[in-house]
Amino acid sequence: MKTLKEYKAQLGGLTAIVSTLIVVGILIAAGFFIIQTLLEEDQFSDTAGVVTNETGLTITNTTTSQVARATSPGFNTFNVVECYANMTGLGLNLEANTTIVSANYTFNVNTGVITGIVDSNFSDVACSYTYLYGEQAYESVNETIEAMKTVPELLGLIVLIVVIGIILAVIFNVIPGARVSGA
Repeated sequence: MKTLKEYKAQLGGLTAIVSTLIVVGILIAAGFFIIQTLLEEDQFSDTAGVVTNETGLTITNTTTSQVARATSPGFNTFNVVECYANMTGLGLNLEANTTIVSANYTFNVNTGVITGIVDSNFSDVACSYTYLYGEQAYESVNETIEAMKTVPELLGLIVLIVVIGIILAVIFNVIPGARVSGA
């Protein structure tokens, strides 16, 4: 008959597996903590931007214009403050810097695109606008956080595979020894 010490020796590999699981669990928890801390940092939040009289825009019913700052990383919350016509509008001769009524255009707050409404025909337009943007680090942290959202979905599967592995390790270590000693 086997002693308890002999069975303990057969389960020695199991201790390493459990220790590894504990270390991996601690590392995953630390990673989640670090990412959450980065998310809460002020330096990764949006920065306000203001542009006064950006020229070269067109507001017509057939054309859209995108403002130059729309390519800034994390560009969002775009708002047109005021647009000025420098040429002809609605068939009238307008003096330089005549304000275009906001009913003559719409804008997309996420893309920075200004679109003229029917009967709008303003070329050589200058617009003043505000927007928010994020720094490059802000973008990278947000991409990492989005990628980490898939980990909890897979966590159950990972734990299940590990538990099955532990059960199989116990079965293959203990049962063959029991057969030999009982034979």
